[in-house]
Parts: sequence; structure tokens; C-alpha cells
Amino acid sequence: MATFFILLVLVFVPFGWFIARALRFTNETVGENSPLYKERSYQFTASQYFLGFFKLLMATVLIEMLALGYMLTKQAINQEPYLFFLAFFFGVVCAGMSALFFYVDWQYWTITRNTLITLNPFELSITVDTPYYTSILTPKNVVQIEHHRKETSNSKDPLGDYGYFLFYTNDGQITRINNIFFADIEFLERFFSTVPHTLVLHRIPWISDHTEAGNPIAPNFAAYPER
Repeated sequence: MATFFILLVLVFVPFGWFIARALRFTNETVGENSPLYKERSYQFTASQYFLGFFKLLMATVLIEMLALGYMLTKQAINQEPYLFFLAFFFGVVCAGMSALFFYVDWQYWTITRNTLITLNPFELSITVDTPYYTSILTPKNVVQIEHHRKETSNSKDPLGDYGYFLFYTNDGQITRINNIFFADIEFLERFFSTVPHTLVLHRIPWISDHTEAGNPIAPNFAAYPER
């Protein structure tokens, strides 16, 4: 009975916490409380970013796969040699997948931490406020928007939701914003519809375009061709 209650707590407490957080976020991003009708500001803490339900689930699965690879390797040592190499290969693949996922996740955290995004439907503006710069983006000063994301048709792709926007302004600056700040893309579609919009697909959504993560300035945006 004690084991049952422990499992119940381990499963349903995090699930309930995630549902409550998701409902609160949804209330702030859709309907009459969405940035289409109200000025909304969004900022993500480390716990909000790294302790999402899907990320915790992915971390658990990857850790279990690594543990399984270790147990298979340990058991195969006394078995046929080909079993050892098969188990070792499985472990290497799992370790590589884990490293890739967490490296990409960390890259996106570098363009998310300490960043406050304000969407204003009345002044038609996006204000990006960080410890290093403040940028105000409007349909009048943005000359090009690029949406960079992973090329995938699989809704279960662990990297499928990663992506970012590059906003090119007429003074030669580039401001980068993580996808997660635009829970509803309708804000851009409605208020920035007159700005040219380009979709750029990547096999792996690395952050390596034009400037280092967190630095929105490039000397001349026209010098960087579209990819």
C-alpha cells in the first residue's frame, strides 16, 4: 500500500502541477486576455523553462534508456562478443541523443533568460527588454522577419518545437526572440502582416545565425543572405 501511494504522488503531483501551470499560461495567451486585446508581458524563470512537463518526461526517458544500455552492456560482458558491441552501440546512441537534446535546450535558454517580452496591440509593438539592450519592434521599423525552426513532420519530434524569430530593423539591427514567447502566432500574423516573413527550416535547430546568442546587433543585415 505504501508503494502505491508513493507512485501516486510521484505521478499525479507533477502532473497536477503541470496542468495548473498550463491552464494559467493559456488564460494569459488566448481569448480576451490574449495579447490581441491586452498588453501582455512574458518572462520565463529557470524553473518555468527547465521544469516543463515534456522536458521532464524526455529527461526521464533518456535517463532510463541510458540505464538500460548500461545494464545490457554489463550483462553482455560475459556473453557473446557481438552482444557486448550491440549493447555498447545502444548506449552510445542514447548518450548522443541526450547530449544533443540538452545542448539545444541550453542554447535556447541563453536567448530566453532575463528577457522580458511585451506585446502591445494598441501601439502595435514588441518590446524586448534584457540586461544588455532594449529593442522596440514595430511594423514601421521592421523590414524583414525570419522564422527559424526544425524541419519535421513528426509531432512527437523532441526538437520539433524549438525555433526562434529574427527581426531585421531599418537601422541594421537584428533582434532574436525565442518561439516560446509567441504562444499564439496570431499576434504577428495580425499586426505584422505587412512585413515580409520568411520561413527557414533546419535539420537541427542550432542557434548560429549572424550573431552570438543574446546579442541582437549585426553591422549590416543586408550583408547576410537568406539561407
